[in-house]
Amino acid sequence: MIKFLTLAVKMQLNVHDLNNEAVAGNVTDIRIIEFLDENGKRIEAPAVSGRMLKHWHYEGLRHLIINGAYSSIPLCAACKVGEPVRPAKLENGILSHRTAIEEGAEKVIEQCCICDIHGYLAAIGGGKSSREIASESEEQEPVSERRTSRVMFSWLMPVLEKIKPQEEMKPVYKQVIHSRIKSGKEFDDKKLTSQMPFNKSYASGIYAFVSALDVDRVGLVELNLGTTNLYAINDNDRKDRIKVAIEAYRLMLTGKIGASLSHALPHSTPIEILVTYSETGPLPFPVSPMYSDWLPKTIGLMPKNGTKFLYFGPESPKECEKKETINDIFEEILKQI
Repeated sequence: MIKFLTLAVKMQLNVHDLNNEAVAGNVTDIRIIEFLDENGKRIEAPAVSGRMLKHWHYEGLRHLIINGAYSSIPLCAACKVGEPVRPAKLENGILSHRTAIEEGAEKVIEQCCICDIHGYLAAIGGGKSSREIASESEEQEPVSERRTSRVMFSWLMPVLEKIKPQEEMKPVYKQVIHSRIKSGKEFDDKKLTSQMPFNKSYASGIYAFVSALDVDRVGLVELNLGTTNLYAINDNDRKDRIKVAIEAYRLMLTGKIGASLSHALPHSTPIEILVTYSETGPLPFPVSPMYSDWLPKTIGLMPKNGTKFLYFGPESPKECEKKETINDIFEEILKQI
């Protein structure tokens, strides 16, 4: 069975607004990051935060569990509704983080796939819960609990070999004017204008990101290390969680990785994908496809024993099993679970 998996992706995104960073009046600007090219020269270009990518992997998990083929996988009350402060239990119609945390890490992991895979950090100060207020008991001591994420993401960054300022080849962005219309019987034209113009930026370019999924630690309770009962869930439940975590990557390859999806779905196409997995233990992170020599460097970085490469794209590296479609890659990975 797979113990560790990494993903390296190169994709083209046209007309996206996946990550904003500044709002001034009626102007919203896209996130711009400063970085170095392969010659050490400073460049500024649009990019997307790794927090944004991780959030949309989380959203992919939610949708596949709530609306998809994995409806038997449990979620806590917070993750069911997309509440970022997790875990939580529902008490009298109110989300209670304290109650969930006080049940202990093993129970939290057992009861929620997202808390298990994406982790959580809960720090709750002393105070009265709804149950305590009713009984007028003393305030509780502060409680805290932390679980590190089993899934990790880089930023989405421009591919450097496509940045050639002398040829005007780099990710571009442009302000576009939109307008909102105010109408209705309660509209007061003396107080409000009927048209409200505002500006948003949209970018296009070829981008790359890398990710890793620590498969062997899904369901793992670190406090149980050294015992015979390492996991909070059984093997079949672990396999279901690992499969849905892998399937959530598929949704991201369509450009479902950021903001403004209701009105600015990116015109996206995957260019290259390299999946590396190990059945023996952890792997290094892949070299980012933002670099021109990423593929041979990644292959040369990985341990040879127990490591498998699945590749989609225009190259034909002899160390990799080349797949004709992206679905072939996902089917091959899922067979190894």
